Amino acid sequence: MSSKLSKLIDRHLDFYKRSEKTQFDKARRFYRGDFFGSTDSDLGTSRMDSYLCSKNMIYAIADTAVSALLGPNPSVAAVARTPKSQASATSVSGLLEYIFRTNRFRRKASTALIDAVLCKRGIFKTGWDADKDLPIVRAVNPSSIFFDLTARDPDDIRYWIEATVISFEEFKDRVRSGLYKADLVQDVEPDRYPKWLMDKNQQSDTQQVRDAFQWVTIYEYYDRETGLIQHYVKQADAVVFEDKIDYIPYSMFSLNQSGIDCLGLSEVQLVLKQQETINDLLTHMKQITYLQIPRILYDSGRITEEDLNKAVEASAGSFIGINPSNSETLRTLATLFYEMPQPQNPQGVQEFVARQEDDAAFISALAEAARGQVVGARTATEMAIIDAQMRTRLATREGHLNDAIEDVARKAFYLSKKYMREPRLIRVAGDKRWAELAHKDLRDIQMDFEMVSYNPIRKNPSVMIESLLQLIPFLAENPNVDMRKLTEEVISGMGLSRRIVIPEAELEAMQQEAMAQEESMMQAEQQAALGGAAGGKPFIQAQQVQQMQELLAQLPPEKAAQVAKQISQTAGVDIPMPQDALPAGGGSPVREDQVQ
Repeated sequence: MSSKLSKLIDRHLDFYKRSEKTQFDKARRFYRGDFFGSTDSDLGTSRMDSYLCSKNMIYAIADTAVSALLGPNPSVAAVARTPKSQASATSVSGLLEYIFRTNRFRRKASTALIDAVLCKRGIFKTGWDADKDLPIVRAVNPSSIFFDLTARDPDDIRYWIEATVISFEEFKDRVRSGLYKADLVQDVEPDRYPKWLMDKNQQSDTQQVRDAFQWVTIYEYYDRETGLIQHYVKQADAVVFEDKIDYIPYSMFSLNQSGIDCLGLSEVQLVLKQQETINDLLTHMKQITYLQIPRILYDSGRITEEDLNKAVEASAGSFIGINPSNSETLRTLATLFYEMPQPQNPQGVQEFVARQEDDAAFISALAEAARGQVVGARTATEMAIIDAQMRTRLATREGHLNDAIEDVARKAFYLSKKYMREPRLIRVAGDKRWAELAHKDLRDIQMDFEMVSYNPIRKNPSVMIESLLQLIPFLAENPNVDMRKLTEEVISGMGLSRRIVIPEAELEAMQQEAMAQEESMMQAEQQAALGGAAGGKPFIQAQQVQQMQELLAQLPPEKAAQVAKQISQTAGVDIPMPQDALPAGGGSPVREDQVQ
């Protein structure tokens, strides 16, 4: 088996070195802005480095991919697969948020996404960290991963191979712990860090640092059909570790499918010719622009270099003494100098550069987005709408990324169900509540997972406000809309705390208290009316007057004035109006008999 595995690894290594390594090195170099390197071009080997000029579309495309496809906080929602699991969906979503946050998943997803832009594919690896008692997620270098090239879909890949480089000390620790078979690796010697895993233009810089350590390359082999994981050491030509595995840890995606296999196409491949053409044209334009700086010829036989330097270095308005060879030379000084003709930029070069950018934008939606096509939009809503239209071209790319992230969530949940030892106190997704999740709570739960797509309109407060101002009048007239829930969603969407909304129970208590106060005032009115009907004047103490004032203060000014008037007419007692119940502008309430 080891010899068979060794041959398989050799074939993949040969394919990678011949086919993909040069592409990956070039794409990464372009991303960093190193377009010219040390290679010659049609501009000639004598060209000065100061003439080199470029416009880094590759970096712009990669940066746009992260912001447009990933969003500020990627998250996955759990969807119950069975009715029994429905009650646990929000708790599982909260668990995934906790796992993603602990793994700093956005940073790792950004790395994988840039890998896909530059090197055809991004790859996540999901495993279990026994020390943290949590799943661990890594973004794996595409250069270190080999897989079944006969598959056209990642789900159909039969085997995976990952080249992992560990220090010789770690290798010896694995042998001492019994993880690796000691009798098979006793003759293994450390080696240098593999050059094929480093970028070509970085080897000279990083090789010296990495050569300070000793390394061993381990090839991890995952076989889907046999359910086996094997660790192979090429120096020993031996499988030093073998175990059963019931899942494949890799989740791979490409932004563009090749139509042949799972290797994919990078965005760099799609716009490489346009990028190189733009750089060459800009370099030529810069060179010609420098040549347009005036250069003056002079007659060195009739004026010395010393006199010339005096003239060049003198300040404006200075008197310059020169010693011409004869008096005739001084009289014909203008003939000693001659300005060289200045080259001109060819017409249409700038337009051709713009055309190359248009071609790149036509080919790649990410290039279109990187050029900032929303410039000129008048409102936040219009900008969001234009962004949404642009995103229709990005939908396929976004779908491929989302599939991989959902697969990561699926594997993380599976590992949590299988290995989690300690209960976790997690924040319930979309709620203020906290819930404790233990292994027993996850055991019988069946979940699917859906990526929560990034919505630029929802995440932009100014757009939210503008959109809601247009929608609220319509929603308010719709009897099927719960205005209280709408208010909560509006407040939450604008980034405000839901605490400013009075809880429903507290609001109900306030309403009941107001009704009780109004009922007390009505009873006071009735008692006063009964006293008046009996023809007597009820005796009202000062304490009662104060209580009536307090009750009047709870009523609207107009209502308070009516009640005070009624008491005055029936009981014969004037109740002073409280200050809070006075009409706007102050003063005393106006009686009906005072109106002219």
